[in-house]
Amino acid sequence: MLEAKKVSKSEIQAWRKQIENGDLSDVGEVYQQLAKRGYHYAKWAYGVASADTITGNGALEFMQAVAKEHHHILTDDETNKIRCAG
Repeated sequence: MLEAKKVSKSEIQAWRKQIENGDLSDVGEVYQQLAKRGYHYAKWAYGVASADTITGNGALEFMQAVAKEHHHILTDDETNKIRCAG
């Protein structure tokens, strides 16, 4: 397994700012950048943020099912906040 490339503090700060000031597509872009550097979990996180992969949609459906079991229906706004939080 290849070692992930190091990320600088300034890069992390810039990505955090991008996420805070952007939307879900910005979250996806950050995960893609991390994945390109060898942080493989970011590929899974990208699927949740983008909701366009089988695993990402599976995770979102599981989250909705667990919330429903606890008698809570997640609104789209709540779901999107969770998707942005990573």
